[in-house]
Amino acid sequence: MSPDWWTLPLPLPLLLLLVVVVVVWWRRWSRHFARQGAPSLRPLPFVGNMLPLAFRKLAMHDIVIQLYHKLDPHAYGGFFLFSVPLVMIRDPEIIRTVTVKDFDHFTDHFVLFGNSKHNPTLRRMLFSLKGREWHDMRCTLSPAFSSMKMKNMFLLMTEIGHQMVEYLTKKTAEHEISSGGEGTLTLEMKDFFTRMTNDIIATTAFGVKVDSLSEPNNSFYTMGRDLTTFRPTVAFGYLISPKLMELLRIPFLDPKAVDYFTSIISETIRTREKHGIIRHDMIHLMMQARRGELTSQEEEVNGTTEVKGKPPLTDEDVTAQAVIFFFGGFDTVSSLMVFSSYLLATHPDVQRRLQREVDDVMQKSGGQPSYEEVLGCQYLDMVLSETLRMYAPLPSLDRQCVRPYRLPAAGRGSCPGLELRPGDGVWLPVHAIHHDEKYFPDPDRFDPERFSPENKHLIKPFTYFPFGCGPRFCIAQRFALMETKVVLLHMLSKFSLQIVPKTPVPLKIQPKPNLLIQGGAWLGLRRRT
Repeated sequence: MSPDWWTLPLPLPLLLLLVVVVVVWWRRWSRHFARQGAPSLRPLPFVGNMLPLAFRKLAMHDIVIQLYHKLDPHAYGGFFLFSVPLVMIRDPEIIRTVTVKDFDHFTDHFVLFGNSKHNPTLRRMLFSLKGREWHDMRCTLSPAFSSMKMKNMFLLMTEIGHQMVEYLTKKTAEHEISSGGEGTLTLEMKDFFTRMTNDIIATTAFGVKVDSLSEPNNSFYTMGRDLTTFRPTVAFGYLISPKLMELLRIPFLDPKAVDYFTSIISETIRTREKHGIIRHDMIHLMMQARRGELTSQEEEVNGTTEVKGKPPLTDEDVTAQAVIFFFGGFDTVSSLMVFSSYLLATHPDVQRRLQREVDDVMQKSGGQPSYEEVLGCQYLDMVLSETLRMYAPLPSLDRQCVRPYRLPAAGRGSCPGLELRPGDGVWLPVHAIHHDEKYFPDPDRFDPERFSPENKHLIKPFTYFPFGCGPRFCIAQRFALMETKVVLLHMLSKFSLQIVPKTPVPLKIQPKPNLLIQGGAWLGLRRRT
């Protein structure tokens, strides 16, 4: 029997040639920035500068801070996100230049997962779109987040807020009976808030009413969880070699979950068009956009006016924009709720002051605060702003160079400038800048007063950007903040948050790409008397 071909020894000349090719490739790849004299960090094969993340030693948020300090005092420097060379920009003025002043050179996100034909839904999401396609989609969707549209969706959010209070009231009462009077109900807040945001997104984006607290295994929630669950092996494959993943036809998102939500949206659209059903949610707004009935100049009080010139939305576009809401809800918005509740529980003086504001709003509104009243909760806004500073859901932002560009000198004569070519990526270290004591003294201290009307103007521009900056800032920023305010306002009007024996103190971040509390976000809820 002849031996298998892979067991045969390579001829010595071929082996030497292979070694030479690998060495040449490695020297060229690892010296990507050094060839231009730019400050940079030395990478390791395959993992680049992400070894602590690959071996789950550090969270991505902590790695961002680590890389940021390693590149000090330079205004920018190169590093490697696994196999991808990126430029980290540390200077707020250069961040302003890249994201605003010279935006036409950096119009796109540096997308590693969304460009494959095997990821059609991901490719059509607003975040992934590039150039003119992004501009047209942004203009089409922007009116959906106007004040009038937000007011309509605020009513749907409020329904979920009341649903949450009813559930917690029932559970705390049951707990008091079973525990002989002990009124503190212990909850894992990440799971709790994920279910809350799931239900809000279900009703505001998909037109589906679910109750994931009372019905924990409903298909909408389980499919949403499957859709947004981070698949490390798949993500690692795309980071190492996107072309190989495309060749193997491996999708980034769970195909079963994508098909589930696609079918829901398609059926909802057909039913509404057939029967003339109007429900003031995201699907209705996107159906209006598809018919050309939304425009930022519309007279919202007197109804919509037809506008021409924008490309109509397809069913695939509607599905993609609705699905991206799940990523916002399951991860970013729920994380904001988790960390704000944790910080309130560990800072009872802040919680008491916030509850005084909440009680005042509830008393004046008869327990039914309006959109304007919730929006006017000044201290709640200060608390959320400081939470976003300390624990921004995304540790970094990115941009892709689309036209040749030269960055200015990196500082202290170390680099006269860096030439960027189309396709090169830049990184904005949000979490690290938010924790730089040059911009935020005592950065690890939770202090909502940083964002008081008297102090917030002292914050240096482009040192605080949890939702991004420039024309590509998060289009759903107001939606996310309103959703969080509604949930916290209704919760704090009836319950107080507190530390329990299972609460991890001090707080540490799990060594994973997404933002999670190590040991679980366990807190106690007690009914207010």
